[in-house]
Amino acid sequence: MNIIAILCAMPAALATWGVHISRKNILLPQTNSRQFTLMTYNTSSMGLVRYVTDKNKEAAIYNTIAAGSPDILCLQEFYTNDHPDKDHHIQRIRSAGNYPYHYFTCDKTHWESWYYGIALFSRYPVISASAIPCGKSTFGSGSTFLQADVEIKGDTVRIFSVQLTSYMFNSEDYEKMKAPKGSGLVYKMRSTFRARSGQALQLAALIAESPYPAIVCGDFNDTPVSFTYKTISHSMQDAFLKTNAGWGRTLSYLSPSLRIDYILAQSPVNIHSSKVFHPGASEHFPVMACLSLKKN
Repeated sequence: MNIIAILCAMPAALATWGVHISRKNILLPQTNSRQFTLMTYNTSSMGLVRYVTDKNKEAAIYNTIAAGSPDILCLQEFYTNDHPDKDHHIQRIRSAGNYPYHYFTCDKTHWESWYYGIALFSRYPVISASAIPCGKSTFGSGSTFLQADVEIKGDTVRIFSVQLTSYMFNSEDYEKMKAPKGSGLVYKMRSTFRARSGQALQLAALIAESPYPAIVCGDFNDTPVSFTYKTISHSMQDAFLKTNAGWGRTLSYLSPSLRIDYILAQSPVNIHSSKVFHPGASEHFPVMACLSLKKN
């Protein structure tokens, strides 16, 4: 009976646990000119808390980006402000990271100069980019998929940076468990699952239609054993599972094993190594991978 239980649990374990013990959380240096690095990071509005920037959180974000220095940087729950007295993060990141190319979905504008959405910064040319509607979010990130075609050393890849619908639980939600059917936490979970499943199917269709090798990164708000992950990752490589070890936790609370942020790549893309960074003040832990395109 124990053997049957182990066999039944094996697929879930293999989708969750990285087994490359000798390369645990090591981002190997680039060894040839075709390699490039990509980082995905849910920045939780760049440290903005109740419209005031938490300088410790902001510093942790910038220090982590500087430490990784990725060639392509994908930021979800991104916030920027072009008011002279506020934080113009687009300008700061472009300058600090030497990113001549960028694209910002700008899913939400507040008070004329407060902008929220998903951002991509690149040291390689962005040939084209667009924000593809995928739902409705009041939090400024998660209303669109960022799609960008990036030319890397003579080849083109299509990058999708996404943040899928979150449950967005709060302290009152657990009290609603006692509410009548249709108004409690279970109803909220069902509604969120339905919305996120639809986004996963939409994203999978976009991947299948891509004329270029696809890379998907971002915050799926779901685990490796979920319908969401399985739908999106079909026929794709998971950078963490491919090269790393352990749980690969990317959320700083709720569970020590919760991995909800991913870098996935289609098989024409080689995955050489990956790393999960652990900035102390961040809610999400960024993931970075060293990649390359296979030679024809």
